Amino acid sequence: MQKTGAGETELKYTIDTELSPGNLGFLPEYLRRHYLLQHEKYRAFRNIRIITENGRPHLSYRVLVPKTNQYVDVTVDASIPIGVTMKLSDSGIPKSFLNQLYEDLFLIVQLFEEEIRKTTLYLAFVLGEKVVPESERSGILGRILTDSMLPLYVALMALTFLFFWIFGKYAPLIFVGLVFTLSLFSGKLVAKGSHWKITEDQPEILLLQYNFSPEKFEEFRKKYAQKIFEIRKRIYEVSIAAGKPIDCETASGIFSAYGIDCKPENLSVKRVNLFQIVKKAADKFGLSMPKIVVTNSIVPNAAAAGPSPSLGTIMVTTGIMTQLEEDELLSVIGHELSHLKAHDPLVMSSLSSAEYLLRFYVFWPYLFFFGFYSYWLYFMVAIGLIYFFGKFLESRADLDSAKMIGQPKVMAEALRKIAFRRLFPLYKREPAFRGYRRSEWLRFDPHPPAYFRIAQLESLEEPEKIKHTFLKSIKDALKGFLRA
Repeated sequence: MQKTGAGETELKYTIDTELSPGNLGFLPEYLRRHYLLQHEKYRAFRNIRIITENGRPHLSYRVLVPKTNQYVDVTVDASIPIGVTMKLSDSGIPKSFLNQLYEDLFLIVQLFEEEIRKTTLYLAFVLGEKVVPESERSGILGRILTDSMLPLYVALMALTFLFFWIFGKYAPLIFVGLVFTLSLFSGKLVAKGSHWKITEDQPEILLLQYNFSPEKFEEFRKKYAQKIFEIRKRIYEVSIAAGKPIDCETASGIFSAYGIDCKPENLSVKRVNLFQIVKKAADKFGLSMPKIVVTNSIVPNAAAAGPSPSLGTIMVTTGIMTQLEEDELLSVIGHELSHLKAHDPLVMSSLSSAEYLLRFYVFWPYLFFFGFYSYWLYFMVAIGLIYFFGKFLESRADLDSAKMIGQPKVMAEALRKIAFRRLFPLYKREPAFRGYRRSEWLRFDPHPPAYFRIAQLESLEEPEKIKHTFLKSIKDALKGFLRA
């Protein structure tokens, strides 16, 4: 996120972070080791220093601009939010180069946060609701019954021969009927498989994080890994149920009973009014409120399920609420509402079903006439084309969110956080790796490459003026694929 600079030769940025004050002190050294020292072939770094001012560590270094005498002096302030200052040797340094420097830092910060999550205790609470265990996965139902529903289609494909053995020539029709029925009720099924329902009476969720050192976390994990549910329940009783805040003063007795010496700098609590965020997005789209459910999972994910807004469900994980700011979460919810408004789950399941019926009732004799391998070649091409069509819908949902919510750059920042792993290695952004980028377009994934989605959103100056988001998404996606 760029701030106003002091002039043409100085730029200031901020990077929102979920890090606690206790962990921020380790950030400069992490950046030095995992960015400056590991990417010397990719960037020319000079004058690397870590200094402490007013009790706060700073990292400073110089980056040489390739094939010129220009340079950029960068200072990273380990604060909340993280401050980044770039002082340019002159105003002629390309903006694209400066944007890459910022993105480098942003992605390494995400990498650091991921490392910290490995030694962090996460607890989630909804006022008045039962306390449920956390899952390391986003849930099978959440994966196969949301958005494109292609995972459901592929999963059921494994049952094809069983269907034929039982139902004979009617198997494809029964298969399609099953897919259609599941798509109609997918919203209710996802809601049933979630941990919490968010309503106007229970609109908020509280997210607690406690950061350990790696050694302390391993010790805690060995002794108390099976006691997490019990810890969560006891903290809920002494704080939320008693009308008190969650802090070290309130919960120190419980923490100490499980070997935790509660330090305020390692504890953070985030309150998210998820109902109001979804309502704000739904109002902007002119839609009625869908069901809202929360899955207690560290995996950052949000998804839409159901054939229409009135029968739809928005599923959000605690992981994505932990990582994103509220304005970022609003844009992500806008993306999911676009899927519901355009009936995308139903569209994709219908397209997949049509291909399935054509394959078995029209193309089947010709495919086996040319041999067994021709069948699998056709299957791979057909599924690949369906996935590629899914990329148009995902791109359109990004554009719809930008148009209706009105913050495309915030949506781009949210994507950087959620999909940052797909933006590594950093050097593969260079033109020499065009082949690698094209291969990203050909994956069996309905989402376009993360780098394309981010660039598309950041290029939008007046998204509200887009007349046909679907047509623009097709045009942009095809252009992005051909240029990759």
